[in-house]
Amino acid sequence: MAFFLFCLSIFIVFLQPTSIFPNLTPYQPLRNSAIIALIAYIFSRNKLQKPFLSNKVNLFFILFIIIQVLSACQLWLTGGWETFNLWLRIGIIYYLIVKSVTNIKRLIAIAIMIILGSTYLSYYSFVNFVIHYAPRMRVGGFGWYENANDLAFMLVGAISLCLLVFNLIKNKILRLIFLIIALFFSYNVLFTASRNGLLGLLVVWSLSIILSKRVTISIKTLLIISLFIAVFVVGRGNVLSRSDLKGLRGDDSSESRITQWKSALRMVIAKPILGVGPDEFGDNAENYGGIRSLAAHNTLIQVFAESGILGGIFFFLMSFLPLYELRKMTKIIKSNNSKGSDSFIAYKFLSITLLGLWTCAFFSNRYHFYILYVIIALMVAIKSNLIDKELLNE
Repeated sequence: MAFFLFCLSIFIVFLQPTSIFPNLTPYQPLRNSAIIALIAYIFSRNKLQKPFLSNKVNLFFILFIIIQVLSACQLWLTGGWETFNLWLRIGIIYYLIVKSVTNIKRLIAIAIMIILGSTYLSYYSFVNFVIHYAPRMRVGGFGWYENANDLAFMLVGAISLCLLVFNLIKNKILRLIFLIIALFFSYNVLFTASRNGLLGLLVVWSLSIILSKRVTISIKTLLIISLFIAVFVVGRGNVLSRSDLKGLRGDDSSESRITQWKSALRMVIAKPILGVGPDEFGDNAENYGGIRSLAAHNTLIQVFAESGILGGIFFFLMSFLPLYELRKMTKIIKSNNSKGSDSFIAYKFLSITLLGLWTCAFFSNRYHFYILYVIIALMVAIKSNLIDKELLNE
């Protein structure tokens, strides 16, 4: 029952019901569903599990949250409270994933909840923008993903999860369904005219196709060729149709990027402990030689500028340590002459998802989106609850 309530909470997070049904806003379904799931877990938890902070990634996650809250408090106490509430919601979801995903079936269930919640986002975007697509118009979504780059960011992560499910389940009909959903999401990304999104799309599809055990070499070759044609013909064509670009660049965000990065460096030098505060980069850029209201367009640089040196280091370690763990696990498995279990295959696909998200995030400025922390939590859960035990038994 506890895990069912948690799955429902995950679905609500990615469906964004208050954006679809504004009348639900007073009931705060996202916050309340997370709290209910947490209470249900507390009464049903397995006391034999490893302590949460025994994993370094979890420790860096908590330390980053602390820095974020302190950074917001230096601006105004209400800002600190708002930041605390945001990270409390993200933290509950993160904690429950790490503690609840104890087998592959639960991983698949979480992935499906994210996919189903994202399906309406893509459907909404497809019906309202793609069907009536006109040159120079960028395809967007709603809620957190109203912006075209944000929509692409979310769908790139969802595509990779579709391909994860495709490779882990045995039912051929269900596999076909998730493959079709992945193609639907991909088609949507092509019309966002997001350069970040197209790069992320190339990364997750290419690596997933290469890694897939259920596809023959000839079909893999055909899929990769089709992918590159879609991105460089359809996707690139939509990018070139944007009114704010001259070729593949020419907009404020690309032409002024170095200026903003230099501004971020000055922020770090001026305020190395706590930075300028969460989401305050744009408002402060002009004071440090940058352009006011223009984002850093690099998530890592923005985090350092807004959270200071320690906050940036904690965020970096939390985000990339799971990828380093993949390298270590691969060496151990090869030394044991093992092909790797379903858990290891799942971890590799989650690593592809994280790489895809970071391909988008490197040229963007979003670090408050749930999808990034959900993927990191899933990787931590798979390693701590499954792979470590499997390697110990070999």
